[in-house]
Amino acid sequence: MAAPAEGQDGAQRVELRFPVAPREQSGFASIVELILVVAVALGLTWLVQAYVVKSYRIPTGSMRTTVDEGDRVLTARFLGWFADPERGDVLVFHPPGVGDVPQRNARTKARVTFIKRVVGLPGETVQGLDDRVLICTAPRVGCHVLHEPYVSGITTDFGPITVPKHSYFMLGDNRQSSEDSRIWGTLPDDNIIGTAFVRYWPPRRFGIL
Repeated sequence: MAAPAEGQDGAQRVELRFPVAPREQSGFASIVELILVVAVALGLTWLVQAYVVKSYRIPTGSMRTTVDEGDRVLTARFLGWFADPERGDVLVFHPPGVGDVPQRNARTKARVTFIKRVVGLPGETVQGLDDRVLICTAPRVGCHVLHEPYVSGITTDFGPITVPKHSYFMLGDNRQSSEDSRIWGTLPDDNIIGTAFVRYWPPRRFGIL
């Protein structure tokens, strides 16, 4: 309430002021606001999945026991901006192929998504011999046996295969049940989606990869 004011006749007048209630937002404006909020949320979700982190469900047992069928992993899509993949990294990628079919020496990406482990780096020669993987500086030259505590199953003989520049030799941890570089060849780095770094589902199998 304002202070009393004195009138011309000497009498005091009291001036009352009441707060004005804000206008209620119209139904149309509320709908527009909701649409904008949803659009921004969807846009941020798309940006995060496209460039930062994305979740993937494991469809087969080719990487057992590191990840098994039905597990879910988080894949970091931004790590490739700062460093090349290293041996032992678990990558999510599109194998070379046509349509849904992986194919050796294909110049296009197959639509299917795989998860495998980096075994051979650019310029190395990789060979499977007597249930072991050999990493060599050249075919049968300067070789050493790769230590692979994560492997389940027997590694069939293959190679020697020399990994081209900007490519990687990929193998599944479950060697007896994995469609990998032994079948469709080396993986061009352009086909890599990201690095799987944590298994988050089911909760009882939570762990860093």
